[in-house]
Amino acid sequence: MKSLSIRNKIWLTIISVSVLTIILVVVVSYYLYQTLYIEKQTETLLKQGQFLEQSYYENNPGDFSERLDWLEGSTETSVIFTDDQMQLASGAPFDSFADENLITFSERQDLLKGKTLTFTKFHTGLNQEISAVVIPLSMEDRLEAVIFLYIPLTAITEAFEPIRNFLIVGVFLVIILLILVGTKMTNRIVQPIKQMEKVAKDIAQGDFSKRLSLTGEDEMASLGRSINTMTSNLDEVDRNRREFLGNVSHELRTPISYLKGYSEALDEGIISIEKFAKTVKKETDRMDRLVHDLLDLAQLEGDSYPMNKEPVILAELVKEVLDRFRLKLDDKNLIAEVQLDEGVVVNGDYGRLDQVIDNLLSNAIKFSANNRTIRISVVEVKTMGILKLEDEGIGIPEEDVPYIFERFYRVEKARTRKSGGTGLGLSIVQQIINKHEGRIHIDSKREKGTVVTVEIPLFHFY
Repeated sequence: MKSLSIRNKIWLTIISVSVLTIILVVVVSYYLYQTLYIEKQTETLLKQGQFLEQSYYENNPGDFSERLDWLEGSTETSVIFTDDQMQLASGAPFDSFADENLITFSERQDLLKGKTLTFTKFHTGLNQEISAVVIPLSMEDRLEAVIFLYIPLTAITEAFEPIRNFLIVGVFLVIILLILVGTKMTNRIVQPIKQMEKVAKDIAQGDFSKRLSLTGEDEMASLGRSINTMTSNLDEVDRNRREFLGNVSHELRTPISYLKGYSEALDEGIISIEKFAKTVKKETDRMDRLVHDLLDLAQLEGDSYPMNKEPVILAELVKEVLDRFRLKLDDKNLIAEVQLDEGVVVNGDYGRLDQVIDNLLSNAIKFSANNRTIRISVVEVKTMGILKLEDEGIGIPEEDVPYIFERFYRVEKARTRKSGGTGLGLSIVQQIINKHEGRIHIDSKREKGTVVTVEIPLFHFY
C-alpha cells in the first residue's frame, strides 16, 4: 500500500484534531445543557412545588390559590392542580387531558406511595417535550391532591438559541481558519522539504552548486542552512578531489614522459644504456616518493589514523635529525646554531615528529646558499613546547605564504620537481602537527630567509 505523503499526513492530523475538538465542544455543550441547565430547571420546579406544598398544608385555600395564580402568572412554569378524589382514583387524574394520561400507571403508583416524580421527556398528552415535577399531597397516608409543575423545553431551547448560533458560526469560522492556517503551515513545511529533496537529488548526481533559499530561525531554516553548509563542503571537497587528481596525473605524467622519451632515444641509439638506466632510476625514485607521500597524506587525513603518543625530549630528537644531515650541512658549508632546552618534554609520536623535523631541516638546507647559518631552538612557553627553525635561504614571497601548506603548491612551478620533491612535504607536516593538537606557522620574505615555528603540547607528568 502506498504510504501517505507528508502533506497528506499533516492534513490528516489537522482534520483529526479539528474533528475531535468539534466533538469535544458538542459533548461539553450537551453536558452543560443537560447537567446544568436542565437540572437547574428541575431544581427550580422542585422549589416551586415545595413552596406550593407548604402553602397547601397550611389549610388556607385562598392563600394557596393566590400562590398558584402568582406562580403561573409571573414565571414560565405551568401548574396543574387537582384534589378531585374521583380523578385521583382513576388512571387519568386530570380530565382536561382525557385523551392521554398526564402520568402513567406506574408513576401513579409512586405518587400513592408519597414519592415526588421528576422527569424530562416528550409528553404525548401535552404534545411537547417538558421538564416536569409531580408532587403528591397526602394526609394520613392517603393521596389528597397532586401538583403537576412543568416547563416546556422549547423555552429552554430558545434561551440556548443564541449560544447554539454562536457555536455554529464559531465552528464555521474555525473550519475556515483551519483551512487557511493548514494550507500555510503545510506549504511552510512541505515546500522546504521539496527543495531539500531536489537539492539532495542534485547532490546524488554530483552537482554541488545548488543551494536552499530558506529564511527564518525555525528548525526547518536551520536544517536548510546546515544542508547548504554541507553542500558547500562537498563542493569544496569535490574541487579538491579534482584538483588533487589533476595534480597527481600531472606529477606522474612528467616521469612517464621522461621514460617514454628516453626509451625512444635508446631504440634510436641516441643515448647509451648507462644514461637510460640512470634516468630510469631517477624517475622511478621520484614516482616512488610521490606514491609514498600520497599514501602517507591519505592516512594522516583520516580521522582514525593512530598517533602513538609518548613523552618525547624534543632537544634529543633535534640532535638525532641534525646528525643525519651532518654530511649535507658540511657539503654546503652550512653552520647549525642550536639553542636547545633539554627539559622540554612534549606529548607526541616520536616517529612522526622525527618526520616533521627531517622535512623542515631538509627544506632549510635545500633552499639555503653555501656558507649560511641555520638556527634551531627549543624552548617551553606555558603549556607548549616551541621548536623554531630559521634559515637564510631564498625565502618565499609573502603572497605565497598563506598557500604553502596546500598539496602540490609550488612557489616556482619547477622548483620542487628540479629539487626532487613531491610538493606534499609541508602538507604532511601540517597534518602531523594537527594530529598532535599543535600549530605550525611560517614567516618568510623573498631573499631574506624563512622562520618556521612549531608548537606541540607538553607532556604532563602526574
